[in-house]
Amino acid sequence: METISFGRLWPETLALARRHAELILPVAAAFLFLPQLLFSWHIGDTLPADLFKGDRLVGDAVAFLGLLLVSLVGQLVISFVAMRDGTDGRTLGEILGRSLGLLLPALAASMIQGLAVGFGLLLLILPGLWLLSRLVVVMPLLASDQPDPIQALRTSWQLTGGQALRIIGMLAILIFGFVLISLGINGLGVALGVLSTVAAGQPAEGWGIGRWLLEVASAGTSALLGVAYLAFLATLCRALQALPRVPA
Repeated sequence: METISFGRLWPETLALARRHAELILPVAAAFLFLPQLLFSWHIGDTLPADLFKGDRLVGDAVAFLGLLLVSLVGQLVISFVAMRDGTDGRTLGEILGRSLGLLLPALAASMIQGLAVGFGLLLLILPGLWLLSRLVVVMPLLASDQPDPIQALRTSWQLTGGQALRIIGMLAILIFGFVLISLGINGLGVALGVLSTVAAGQPAEGWGIGRWLLEVASAGTSALLGVAYLAFLATLCRALQALPRVPA
């Protein structure tokens, strides 16, 4: 029986990303990188405990909702391209329009997925990881084939049957690698930020050059890793769809 493995799927993910980099990277810059950078600029040096309180409530809520919705559209576009291994004959405008139409279903599916996994994590962590592995391909399914969020959740559950432990292992490898890459790039951003601040000085108000370098490095890393994660989920979903189904 055919099996899925990280060693097979990751090279396929990289090849997929390279094939469509001229489309995916601009989308990631507009819908993942820029919104996060603007959200970080909005927050500034505000402590997490002070967010969404008092006079900040409306502004913070609007900024967070904008970040969530815009990034979700970007995720849908990237997932569509990755699942179809191209644009499927559509223009970027048509894919964007389709993704905007899927915004509410994607939001509903993400909320259901998040609540299920979050509840599972409260139950000694392992149930949450298991639920994550069973619902992990909801986004690529929703973006490409199944605009009904409930059907996308159901199909993800069916596709991942019998593969939960293998998927958890692959996600663990992927996330561990992402953490190392993020630490390395953000560490470089901190070093460049400190050096540029020492050289140019700190402005009386707002961000200096050093802070901008740090935030750009952080948002850029997050966007690139987000692309890699979405492409991997699409590759995983296609591999699961190709597996022979055992009759119920």
